[in-house]
Amino acid sequence: MPSEPAEPAARGDALSIEAKLRAAFELSPTVLAITTAGEGRLLEINQAFSELYGYAREEVIGRTVTALGIWVDPRQRQDALGAIAAGSPVRNLEARLRTKSGEERVCLLNADAVVIDGRTCILSALTDITDRVRVEAALRESEQRFLLAFHANPLPMSITRLADGAHLEVNDAALRHSGFTREEMLGRTKTELGFWVAPEQREVLLQQLHAQGHVRDFEVTFQARTGARRRLLVNSQVMRFGGEPSVLSVSVDITERMELEAESRARREEAETLAASLRNADRAKDEFLAMLGHELRNPLGTLTNAMALLDGSLRAEGDRHVLAVVRRQTEQLTRLVDDLLDMSRLTSGKIRLQPEPVDLHAVARRCIDALAHGGRSASHHLVLEGSPAYCEGDPARLEQIVGNLLDNALKYTPAGGRVAVWTGPVDDAAELRVRDTGRGIDPGLLPRVFDFFVQEPQALDRARGGLGLGLGVVKHLVELHGGSVSAHSAGVDQGSEFTVRFKRVAPPAGQTGTARAPGSPGSRSGRRVLVVEDNADARDMLRTLLELGGHVVEDAADGPEALARLQSFKPEVALIDVGLPGIDGYTLARMAREQPGGREIRLVAVTGYGQAQDRQRALAAGFDRHVTKPVDPGALQRLVSEL
Repeated sequence: MPSEPAEPAARGDALSIEAKLRAAFELSPTVLAITTAGEGRLLEINQAFSELYGYAREEVIGRTVTALGIWVDPRQRQDALGAIAAGSPVRNLEARLRTKSGEERVCLLNADAVVIDGRTCILSALTDITDRVRVEAALRESEQRFLLAFHANPLPMSITRLADGAHLEVNDAALRHSGFTREEMLGRTKTELGFWVAPEQREVLLQQLHAQGHVRDFEVTFQARTGARRRLLVNSQVMRFGGEPSVLSVSVDITERMELEAESRARREEAETLAASLRNADRAKDEFLAMLGHELRNPLGTLTNAMALLDGSLRAEGDRHVLAVVRRQTEQLTRLVDDLLDMSRLTSGKIRLQPEPVDLHAVARRCIDALAHGGRSASHHLVLEGSPAYCEGDPARLEQIVGNLLDNALKYTPAGGRVAVWTGPVDDAAELRVRDTGRGIDPGLLPRVFDFFVQEPQALDRARGGLGLGLGVVKHLVELHGGSVSAHSAGVDQGSEFTVRFKRVAPPAGQTGTARAPGSPGSRSGRRVLVVEDNADARDMLRTLLELGGHVVEDAADGPEALARLQSFKPEVALIDVGLPGIDGYTLARMAREQPGGREIRLVAVTGYGQAQDRQRALAAGFDRHVTKPVDPGALQRLVSEL
């Protein structure tokens, strides 16, 4: 029969299909298993099953899944069996299964009933999703931490949808800052809520977000529900939230900071204006004091020279007494002018020292001799005690310190009282003390005794006079030298003691301490001297004084006349007042140096301008020396002779 040869062929085809199915079953990357429908006895597994669960084929075939403990939660198996029994295949059931080592794996289970060799079985296909589940769990945990930090942040934060700007989430700080409730904000945009005061700021921010994915420190003006406007510094970042592109924004309210900065700028501008005003006032004060010193020193210089001339001609006792009174008052006025100008320079830091090793004992001796020469110590017992003590200091300023202390002691010590000056080394210091038996210092005044303008109360006649500047000048000059000064008094009528301490230095090698006197080898008399002074009285007194000293003198009242005298008279020394009309003394000095023979003339600036910059300006103009009026007549004679 034609059909008979076909039966073996059909069986062959069936066997071929079965072999193919078995091969597909075995090689499938999906975990496959066949179990009995009832008790779940394993009939077949593939290689993927062995690799996932760690069992060899012979370890599981014929054993039930219950005996192997594969299901972590047996109820999941029962639910799946129930569904299959009801005719519903299991699709994508997330099942928790246990491997041979005890590790739990999460798999998607797909299962259904199949008939094999006339027997109902269950074919299960498992896809391992353990890694995905762990990643998703970690992501959920991360999102939870993010939301916790988001809501706990004290700064206003919001999450908006990138596409339309609708709020997806806001924290409590944003609610407090805006004045809206959460329900009012979620789902609405900032524009709908009226936050943007300047819409162009929103456009710029969105452009940066789309171009860069973030915005950093973007300044905006924000309007709260109440209408209050605030300045914010916004930082935004594009991110994914809830599976869609979103924008996380955090804001810092800088309103108060901006107001403080504006206030600070206003105050700084005000301070700069005030500082400029003070600088102008200080400059005007310096100019005024310089002019005041010049105007006062000019007549003082004339008076000093006139008294020197009278000193050699007056013989009557009464006349000499009057001359002594005038000399003392002139010296007092000179000291007041010096103290006033020094106070200004000290407080503005404009005094520059020229330090060298100086013996305080020698300084005190010179000051005491000067007082005796001027007759100011005749009514007191003034003594010098102690031994040499060297310090590094400016000789002129050290004499000023000692002179002011002695002036103060003589002023407050009655006639017949004792004033003692002691100098000597004490440990590593060179020390000077001035003690007196005078009025003493009230305990209430003692802490302020070195302040400017501080004096003890005086009677209406102000018999002791003064401006209260001398001790203030002492303190500033001592400290400028790096030293210290202190005052001590047991009380009223108990006298006082002032102590000055400087760092002690070794005496310079070969120090002789002697100065060349007029007429000694190296000095000369009979010099040819030109006096240039626009004040007729000062010019006449200075000329007469120099002529009495044996010098040949001519004079000039202004610059042009002086230039002519320089050519015709050919002086060796020229004493020039810098405050001349027309051509001033500085210009005259420069012009004199340019004339033939002008380099050989010794030029001396004799002026009422005595500040440091005045000396520097004089030397820069070509002067050899700068002396400040009033000039001691003896010192002037020595200067002219020695130049």
